[in-house]
Amino acid sequence: MNRDNKLTLLQEKFCQLYTSYDNEVFGNGSRSYLKACNTINSKQNGKAIDVKVAGVLASRLLKKVNITNKINRLLEEGGFNNENVDKQHLFLINQYTDLKVKMSAIESFNKLKNRIKNKIEVELPKPILSQLFQNLN
Repeated sequence: MNRDNKLTLLQEKFCQLYTSYDNEVFGNGSRSYLKACNTINSKQNGKAIDVKVAGVLASRLLKKVNITNKINRLLEEGGFNNENVDKQHLFLINQYTDLKVKMSAIESFNKLKNRIKNKIEVELPKPILSQLFQNLN
């Protein structure tokens, strides 16, 4: 493995938290970074890390290729891949308990397959319509 691809303990923990099933931190860089720091007792210049600073540091991490590669691998290992998403979508389409969810799943499927085209309807004000008809006569 290339040295550049190795992650520090903090980076590894950040990636794990960022992709975890914990609703508090999943997909939230700032919270994932703070929790990673707290987990491994990491401080910045001997001080606890501020939320704003954590956001900046998390943003920097998320721009690194080795970090995004690790996050993508963890998401796929956790089931966030085409096959699993397709199965979950099929389940939503075939369920009958929540018809609103079912309709939303069907609509998203149809949009994905380009079976729905967004139509724009324009309604002209009546005075313009009447003028248009008068000009035709």
